[in-house]
Amino acid sequence: MLKRIYIDNFRCLVNFELTFDALHLFLGPNGSGKTSVFDALSKIQSFANGDGKVDQLFPATERTRWQESRLQQFELELEGNGGTFKYELAIDHDPEGLRSRVKHERLGFNGQPLLRVELGEVQLFRDNHSQGPTYTFDWTQSLLPTILPRPYNTQLTWFKERMQRFVIVQISPVLMADESSGEEARPSRRMENFVSWYRYLSADQGKIFELTRVLKEILDGFENFRFKKAGEHSQILKLIFTRQPNGDGHVEYRLGELSDGQRMIIALYALLTCTQSENYTLCVDEPENYLALPEIQPWLTQLYDLCCQRKLQALLISHHPELINYLLASPVGYWFDHEPNTPVRAKPIATDNTSGLPFAELIARGWLHEQA
Repeated sequence: MLKRIYIDNFRCLVNFELTFDALHLFLGPNGSGKTSVFDALSKIQSFANGDGKVDQLFPATERTRWQESRLQQFELELEGNGGTFKYELAIDHDPEGLRSRVKHERLGFNGQPLLRVELGEVQLFRDNHSQGPTYTFDWTQSLLPTILPRPYNTQLTWFKERMQRFVIVQISPVLMADESSGEEARPSRRMENFVSWYRYLSADQGKIFELTRVLKEILDGFENFRFKKAGEHSQILKLIFTRQPNGDGHVEYRLGELSDGQRMIIALYALLTCTQSENYTLCVDEPENYLALPEIQPWLTQLYDLCCQRKLQALLISHHPELINYLLASPVGYWFDHEPNTPVRAKPIATDNTSGLPFAELIARGWLHEQA
């Protein structure tokens, strides 16, 4: 579980820190930094997974504009595997914006070192924290993807695998392709690659069976998924529905032929069904988009139950009254405040609402800050 994030000198986030439990809702006006937290987490994940070099993922243009500092710093704390991991990344940007490099990359477990890179000089540590190999390394990329699993670095290996279990999305059903030429292990940010992710998930028939069962209860007439070959490697995802109203026969639809709302529902339930109980953190930006209240409520209830049972961790950004009123019945909210050229500040939202008004109404009237 993600327990803490620290971000400094990234867009409007300066000396910014949040701590987390199993479920949190980010609230605040547009431009207040909510999505920037997800963006920072996504960039850290991509860097640690070897998906890009430092100047690709952390361009100097994303430093805080009203500061002169050339150093960006990020920290993550993850709880699991019997303790707490702390990952630290500091990036030094050339004053002319021509070069960026890793000043340091560090990983520790319960306060003891597992990995330390300082300006390209590497020091590795074994699980018992005794010193391992030392060598020089390219200071434009993360060391983590280059380290192979060994019997003496199981903690470091666990951390690498856990970093792949952040799913950070702002689902756009209009962008979902219904054809795929291969498998992908994680959904993309807009979930354009849903079919490629589904192909990856289909190796686990237990997950697909459960997703099919859930969708049968949610989508009228839905029966199952089916792939149709469209080339040497390409496949089209189709959905089979019972012919209405007499129920005789079936009708096939490509994923792209469904409504935006139907595709949104399929994506949301796939996220819940296929990540629960596997130590995932879901970061979902505005999950209510394209959906009516009766459609989002069952999903929200299931998400809440999974988080309460510690089968999932979820961070949500939303402006939907139903999500706000439902989730703020528990101490899970952060209110983001941001004035031009000043750092973002996020404050926990108090749950002792004595106004008699729903939280969503307090937001609409601009009174929620009195509850924060």
